[in-house]
Amino acid sequence: MDLSPKLNRKLVENSVFIIGSVFSVQGKAIVVKVNKNKNLPHLFYNGRTIKNVSVGLSNYIKILKGFTEIICKVEGEYLEEDKNIVSKQYLNEQQKIERFLNLSVFGFYDDQGKFQHGIKEMPLIGSECYLLSRNEFEVLHQLANNVELKVHLGSLIDEETQKIYLSVSKLFAGHIGIFGNTGSGKSNTLAKMYTELFAHKELNDQFKTKSKFVFIDFNGEYSKEDNDEILSKSKEVFHLKSRIESNKKYPILKTELEKLELLSILLDATEKTQQPFLHRAIDSDWFEVNNVNFTKELQSIEKNLKLILNKNDVNFNQPFLKKFVDDFEKIGINLIKTIAGIKRNLDDITYNITQKSFMLNGRYHNDNPSTANQINIINEYFDFSISRLNDLQQIQFKIFNQYYHEILNGYANQEHISPLIGRVRKRFNMLSKVFEIKDRIEINTNTNIQVIDLKNVNLEIKKVIPLLICKTEYDNQKNRREEDRNNSLNLIIDEAHNILSENSSREAESWKDYRLETFEEIIKEGRKFGVFLTVASQRPSDISPTIISQLHNYFIHRLMNEMDLRAINKAVSYLDKLSFDSISNLSTGCCFIAGQMTQFPLSVKVKLLDKDQRPQSDTVNLDKLWNINAVNTEEN
Repeated sequence: MDLSPKLNRKLVENSVFIIGSVFSVQGKAIVVKVNKNKNLPHLFYNGRTIKNVSVGLSNYIKILKGFTEIICKVEGEYLEEDKNIVSKQYLNEQQKIERFLNLSVFGFYDDQGKFQHGIKEMPLIGSECYLLSRNEFEVLHQLANNVELKVHLGSLIDEETQKIYLSVSKLFAGHIGIFGNTGSGKSNTLAKMYTELFAHKELNDQFKTKSKFVFIDFNGEYSKEDNDEILSKSKEVFHLKSRIESNKKYPILKTELEKLELLSILLDATEKTQQPFLHRAIDSDWFEVNNVNFTKELQSIEKNLKLILNKNDVNFNQPFLKKFVDDFEKIGINLIKTIAGIKRNLDDITYNITQKSFMLNGRYHNDNPSTANQINIINEYFDFSISRLNDLQQIQFKIFNQYYHEILNGYANQEHISPLIGRVRKRFNMLSKVFEIKDRIEINTNTNIQVIDLKNVNLEIKKVIPLLICKTEYDNQKNRREEDRNNSLNLIIDEAHNILSENSSREAESWKDYRLETFEEIIKEGRKFGVFLTVASQRPSDISPTIISQLHNYFIHRLMNEMDLRAINKAVSYLDKLSFDSISNLSTGCCFIAGQMTQFPLSVKVKLLDKDQRPQSDTVNLDKLWNINAVNTEEN
């Protein structure tokens, strides 16, 4: 075999790509002296221009030390005047200048030609330095091999011909953090990676049956309407509303809502008095299967009503009676008689403070009337019946019934428990508008992608809903893994500071602790159960440091705030100084990728999705909104 053509080509290539030699070595800091004929911005080889080495986000140099190829990143450069040769020997002024590059060692090519991060050897002074060939440059940025499932994200910022593909297994089988100020392109990055995944042609049938993706969308960015193209056409969207009944409610297990810890958080229950009360209420055995026509529950209501009417205590007066009746009637239990289709007016019943007795039509209440001025108000005024109670109403009944039982019998202090009762109706009323309580949840075989739109949910339960959904899905996934280990759950939270914030003065400490502990458990333990979390946020400094530090892969867009930059610097310690200093100057759509899927930080320009696939996060065009001429021009 004639090796001369290959040898000649290699010699020519080396003569073109060599740029200088190592001038000094101080720890990991390397200084390279550049050959004077290699100071042009571009070199020419085989009829193509090659970008010469300079300071940049994706500029690397290869240093040869024997058979070891050491890869370094260019972090700076400086010039000095050459004082070793007399001025008469210079052909031009440029030859007086010597150029030096500051490098840092960050990897090497192994025996198979694959890049490995880390320091194997340090170069020697005088070691020759080369530009990377196109093939070597591509190998360096190859994050997924040819047989792996991969998604296309974009290209390098300063080398747009170099496409960036991410390994599906390394990216989605881990926790992901996407951070950037508003308008930096983080929503497009989140949508891009998942849109590429859901549209992948090589996904098999198990993708739908074995995996589930739940998007918590605080601002309604990922769903315009049914069958839109954002993320995927086949997604299932829940447009939740707290002011009016949601058209499609999110299904949730009754057993989840009856958990004491979650119910305590939902109702802001105090630890020493209200939480033990809730425990007693939920543990009661109401609504048994063989309880025909709710006889047991109606008997309890009637018993408590008799106690109120016979109490002879001014504290249990007409307002107390009205609240008792109102609490049960509002959850669907009929107490007041209806005559000729008209309900009787509770104001007909009055209270005589002097006699400490209830009165109706001028007569005093008595269970067994013995005189003309006495009347049995229950027989005359009340008629107990229940047509149907849903699961939320049943939980409310348990709480209300336990409350009145304990208050009327002196087992609990009214002042301690009544604030909790005041919150029950309001909170449960809002939950009934967004959740459908079920004993068993059927799996949707048409799609495994759910988007929870919280745009029209008020602040009072905007944090409760994601917590309930994520906790329920996490617990369900743990149970599924006991039967079948080959499944996964991905929870995606956009604007994650709304739910993962460590600094919040609006909520009780107990609620904040429970909320953070839940998500910290998911991010610490979730991987072993096949649960992976993706969080996107404008304010990484607001999010719990525990959560930030446990992420596996980071997408860092433009950040301006010093506290946010500090939070990123602590979490992503392997960002080099040049990359870190560039975070605040990144253009829209550009980001640094770092983490387990790449051995070193990459500067990537994420490809903008097609208009129909983009999240609804665009900044309003004020020229178009305010300028009549601009509107007319666009119409023409």
